[in-house]
Amino acid sequence: MNGTLLLGWRNIWRNRRRTLISMSAIGVGLFLVVFYSGIVGGLLGNAKNELDNAGMGHVEVFAKGYRPKRDVAATLAAFPERAALQLPADAELGTRVLARGLATSAHGSEAIQLNGVDFAAESLLSAHLRQVKQGALPVDGDGKGVLVGEELATRLNLKVGGKLRLMVQRADTEMGADLFRVRGVFHSIAPSIGQRQVYVSQAAARELLGLSAATHQAVIQLSDPVQADAVAARLKVTLGEGYEVLTWAELVPVLKRMEAFTDTVVFFLAMFVYLLVGLGVLNTMLMSVLERTREFGVLLALGTRPARIVRLVIAESFWIATLSVVVGAAAGALLTWHFSQSGFHITGGGESFQLEGATIGTLVKTRFNPWDVVRAASFVYVMALIVGIYPATRITRLQPAEALRRT
Repeated sequence: MNGTLLLGWRNIWRNRRRTLISMSAIGVGLFLVVFYSGIVGGLLGNAKNELDNAGMGHVEVFAKGYRPKRDVAATLAAFPERAALQLPADAELGTRVLARGLATSAHGSEAIQLNGVDFAAESLLSAHLRQVKQGALPVDGDGKGVLVGEELATRLNLKVGGKLRLMVQRADTEMGADLFRVRGVFHSIAPSIGQRQVYVSQAAARELLGLSAATHQAVIQLSDPVQADAVAARLKVTLGEGYEVLTWAELVPVLKRMEAFTDTVVFFLAMFVYLLVGLGVLNTMLMSVLERTREFGVLLALGTRPARIVRLVIAESFWIATLSVVVGAAAGALLTWHFSQSGFHITGGGESFQLEGATIGTLVKTRFNPWDVVRAASFVYVMALIVGIYPATRITRLQPAEALRRT
């Protein structure tokens, strides 16, 4: 067998140019499959794993009837403790009191989204609360502290320590208003969040809205977004009919559509590449075999078994496939790994873009998974070896005398 492999290695370099062209086509094709799959996986993985860019959860819970009109009276009055929810151990959970309102300073007014939160829990759920550029997060028990975004601070000329008046419609339909002090200014990659989102303590939000110990939203973020459907199903059973439980795919359907679309694109791209690989190897091996028909006729006339010739041709396919796959997979894996560490920007300006409610960062890190590389390389490798069988069996069907007459 070692002799057959050695002879196969020597044979593929008898026409060096054709061999290199064939190997280049296979290697480039495999490189494209590996790298493009890494880009797509990274883009969707970032969008699903970084929902905290928008302060969203992989699973969210609302009181039945809250979402259509954002009715502040529709609250999660008796939301269970974490232990009763059977969440994964590494899941992050937080609750919010929500209201639409008006923020007023001495320099103007802006429509805002009021968020009453537990700042310790919320800092795990919302990436922008971990990006406080001026001041600091309000401390526990601070009933008059407010956290605002950079864009809102600029528009209302707010500084740390400055006054900000918040006005909302209370649960009893009356107007509620109070004066707060700016404790900190946060940065968000989404300008709309920096301009509209305002954070106060849950106690301050309840007092402003005239609510008792109640919240409007529970947010759950998971380490693995694939768990979202299972977690949501358990919560629906645990919580019962009075709650609305939604997954990220229902909250941001565009991500699910993107996932289905890109999976289809990757599949057809891979099939196209594999087809080209097969045709490339088939053409190379068929031309190589036809050029040596007389040579194989001599071997058959000398008593060489057809199986030996088949092994020789397959050995040539083996070397072409092996070298092509090693180079293509190594190049694709190396570039994918590099961009999984450093990332690259997919648009010319800005830190993010909005897509039907989803905040997607423009800095994308590719997904590097060695098994993705191995799987793609295996398909190419098997394809290259399989198509090498046809030229080999074709020559063995010739009679030695007929093969010797071929030119």
